[in-house]
Amino acid sequence: MKLSSLGLPPEFLSIYANKDLDLYQHQIEAIEAIRKGKNVVVSVPTAAGKTLIAYVTIFDTFLSGRKSIYVVPLKALASEKYNELKKLSAYGLRVRVASGDYDEGFDIIRRSDVLIATSEKVDSMIRHDPFALLDVGLVVFDETHLIGSENRGPVMEFLITTVKHVNPDATLLCLSATLPNHEQFARWIGGVSVVSDFRPVPLVRGIIHGKGIEYDDGSVEEFSETDPVLGISVRHIKEGGQALIFVNSRRRAEEFSKSYAGKLNFGGSKISTKELEEQDIYDEVLNRVISRGVSFHHAGLSGKQRNLIESLFVEGKIKILFATPTLASGVNLPARLVVVRDITRYSGGYSHFIPDIEINQMVGRAGRPGFDTKGYALIYASSERSREIAEEVLYSPPHPIMSMIGSPSFLRKMVLSLISTEIARNSDEILKFLSGTFYALQHGPRFFSDNIGETIEFLIDNEFVRQRGERLVATQFGKLTSELYIDPVTSLILREFLNKRYSVDSALFHICKVPDMLPIPYRKSDYASVNAFLMNIDEEIETDEDLNAAKTAVVLHDWINEVPLRVIEHKYAIGYGDLQSRTSSADWISYSLSRLSRKFKPEVHLQLENLNFRIKEGVREDVIALTLIRGIGRVRARRLYENGFRSIESIANASEASISSIYGFSQRLAKSIIMTAKKQMEGFS
Repeated sequence: MKLSSLGLPPEFLSIYANKDLDLYQHQIEAIEAIRKGKNVVVSVPTAAGKTLIAYVTIFDTFLSGRKSIYVVPLKALASEKYNELKKLSAYGLRVRVASGDYDEGFDIIRRSDVLIATSEKVDSMIRHDPFALLDVGLVVFDETHLIGSENRGPVMEFLITTVKHVNPDATLLCLSATLPNHEQFARWIGGVSVVSDFRPVPLVRGIIHGKGIEYDDGSVEEFSETDPVLGISVRHIKEGGQALIFVNSRRRAEEFSKSYAGKLNFGGSKISTKELEEQDIYDEVLNRVISRGVSFHHAGLSGKQRNLIESLFVEGKIKILFATPTLASGVNLPARLVVVRDITRYSGGYSHFIPDIEINQMVGRAGRPGFDTKGYALIYASSERSREIAEEVLYSPPHPIMSMIGSPSFLRKMVLSLISTEIARNSDEILKFLSGTFYALQHGPRFFSDNIGETIEFLIDNEFVRQRGERLVATQFGKLTSELYIDPVTSLILREFLNKRYSVDSALFHICKVPDMLPIPYRKSDYASVNAFLMNIDEEIETDEDLNAAKTAVVLHDWINEVPLRVIEHKYAIGYGDLQSRTSSADWISYSLSRLSRKFKPEVHLQLENLNFRIKEGVREDVIALTLIRGIGRVRARRLYENGFRSIESIANASEASISSIYGFSQRLAKSIIMTAKKQMEGFS
């Protein structure tokens, strides 16, 4: 059966370069079920065409006059889906991505035919306008197995439950490469499951043990090298493939990458740093290893570095990539050979085996459709126990996905959201809603009935909610907390700060103290800088979490005071990616603090708005205006300021020669920023 036989307009084929694809049986089955009005769970291997099912049903929904939401776990995946679906904009499809910016408008669902966003972003928008869901005919949830993730799972589960509750007529399409308990999941969403083990590129599995590889067909491959991972990687690369090797830490990814680059040279690329405002600690080593066709990938790298590495790998210029498991749930990045080099990780003070669902996500990336006739998925086993675990992972069904929604912190957020949006107006309605969660299906609703009273009492005692007869009503404070998408405990800590004497450093400490902030772990070598910071703000440390908060605040203090990036990285043993993730969290929390100040301390509102901007851009207060110009970051803003250009107006009236004479400003950049400044001045008039 051909794609064109589905009755869609010819324009739909533009997504697939106008190729009329042959459909797989599971694609036909899923599309037919959705067209009959059924909710569907699709559990098929990576690269087996799940996305096509989503795109067909999205276009069907558009043709029927209704809207779709495409929920993805990562912003990078949102961009990937947007770039494909926007090809249909010529047909009239309004495709939008909700990036996370505060000013994009919470009515974006109503202004779109297809909205692509993360679970957190969609959940946040629904808190402002839950009944926008009534206009939605389809919600697609990608990577649905992440419902078993401690971090991402609760939000996805809450969002699915909300859609079912508010608009039971909306169709749910849940996609996953590894959803062992798909029948249970389908029962939860009131639909059917479509399951297949078909892979367009067949998978050869094996275990690396000693100097050899034992394949699933019983054959054995021996290597003379002491490192069989190196041997098998080189063999596949010489045959036209690429290798993706998963390790359990950043340090190991970097060390293996440097070691292999020292032994091999596949002829890679050079990274241009001319357009960068400031370089970081990874630029030099990345240039060295990538030039030899090898690289590493982990969360310490900046977003631009990760995007570049992914692009070079897709282009075939990187032949061997060492990555931490975070890549497994990221963008589409298959390789002929995938090796899980480490099946243990260190956390919580001890080493433990990585869950089988994660390892299956990694090995599922083996095999490049259109390039490889086979994909090779190997697990390295350094001991007999590791070998037993590897065999279990490769040759046994993975463990069922379990709900993670039952934590007290998430229960607080859920209940406040339900009351604030008036989805539920009393404890009985709250319990009815929570009884529709995946958690309740798996464990029964008793957990919620035992804990609802305590949660409501907490919200009432702390002025988030008021009891009016039988009805629960969110206060202005509670509604604002819910709409800001922060934990009620975060809101209490920020309100507590607003009762104190204001200082920038004290604000940073409280921003970093909240449960919504991702801290940077404190080390003994941080003692001097952290101690000096705490003495300055007169705060006492009571827990290890307070120490971590202080360390994170010190890092942010240096960032907003324009300490060079490389200095921050070396001083605190972090990468630019770590800094970016913390500034992103602090941006959101400081924005929330500035909003709360309007109610509780309006006299510091302007100062907090400036602090929010400084955290976002990493600048002192005197150059805030300059960083409003596109193309001007913190380093270039400071250079402009020190050369006498201290306002947007002064740049709009400048000559290209006067700007391009400043270090780091090419003639092209000078022309661009002058034109941008002039346009902004026209907008002000």
